[in-house]
Amino acid sequence: MSALRGALWIAGFALLGACAPEPRESGAPATQVAAREPLSLELSSPVRVRVQRTVRATGTLFGEEQATVSAKVPGRVAAFFHDVGDSLAPETALVQLEKIDYELALNERRRAFEQSLARLGIEALPEGDVDVEKLPAVERARLQAENGFARYERGRLLRERTPPAMSEQDYLDLQTAWSVAKADHRIAQLNARAQLAEARAQKAQLDTAAQRLADTLHGVPGAGRVGAQYSVTARRVSVGDYVTVGAPLFELLDTDPLELRVRVPERHVAHVETGRPVWISVESFDERFEGSVVRINPAIDVRTRTFEVEIRVPNPSGRLRAGAFATAEVETSLIDEVLEVERESVAVFAGVHKVFTLKDGKAQERIVELGPVRGGRVELTSGLEADARIVRRPPAGLATGVPIREAAAEAAK
Repeated sequence: MSALRGALWIAGFALLGACAPEPRESGAPATQVAAREPLSLELSSPVRVRVQRTVRATGTLFGEEQATVSAKVPGRVAAFFHDVGDSLAPETALVQLEKIDYELALNERRRAFEQSLARLGIEALPEGDVDVEKLPAVERARLQAENGFARYERGRLLRERTPPAMSEQDYLDLQTAWSVAKADHRIAQLNARAQLAEARAQKAQLDTAAQRLADTLHGVPGAGRVGAQYSVTARRVSVGDYVTVGAPLFELLDTDPLELRVRVPERHVAHVETGRPVWISVESFDERFEGSVVRINPAIDVRTRTFEVEIRVPNPSGRLRAGAFATAEVETSLIDEVLEVERESVAVFAGVHKVFTLKDGKAQERIVELGPVRGGRVELTSGLEADARIVRRPPAGLATGVPIREAAAEAAK
């Protein structure tokens, strides 16, 4: 039995010897063997660029000039000449009210004015200050007064002769006639001034009647704006409608230029200035439109901690529409040098942005802060030096301490 047990032990040791692995060749451990082969990766350097800073804000486009054409006089609508969407120049006719009543009123005022001129004995109302002595009625009274004075003087000379050549009664009659003539002259002057004032009042009434007749035709405002072009956005009346004073007739909008009103955070108040260029984006167009800052509200809203900025947007083609939602990028400060890297060089893990640099032949992880993205590059605001060599397209699993070498340098060798 002991001989059999010994034979089994010998056979077991022989089997274990046959299954054991061959011994590793002399040299470094397995980890060191792997470390001898660094990863071959493409490297690049940050680019120094000059950057124009901008602040982004959103708002609504408005017409620089918006007007509601309202009725200046009451009346019934006789005709309208344009409708929604029409593009109109200033002074273009829009609505005509019935004018027969105003024509009759004008004729009545004209006849009354002509009657006043006839009483004054003139054909046209003089401008400015008027010498009433030149009016016919006053001139007649003046001549009668002068004639009465001349007769009185002749009678006085006859009365003063010795013996008197005129009786006392005749002399007194001449004196009385002269006094009456002088009074008539003064009365004629007063009457002439009163009639002149009445004529001027009637002339004003005549002008008012003429203006009311003209106001039955309503047109596009803005005669003083050179090159203004209005578009009809609403028509409020139809033929046959009776309108009162102040009733809206048409809504008009000047579409060139438009105004974009945005609210900018308080922290940018020192960098936003009038005249600054602005780039406008709307959802309906892929292209951007250029504008400029024209007004800045000097007060900051204490509730939102923002201030309002008004941007003028030229719109000669009329492509932009008032009421559209728009995004504005307002140029602020110009930075001479910022660092940019390719977007594919930045890795993201758990919301943290990082790049890998080459240092002493090994990868080194660097946490970075990102700025705006421009094209295929992204700005780095912190975390990296300008002379660093960074890994392009870092592979998954790359970590600090992993040996790496530059693929381009290896190819050159």
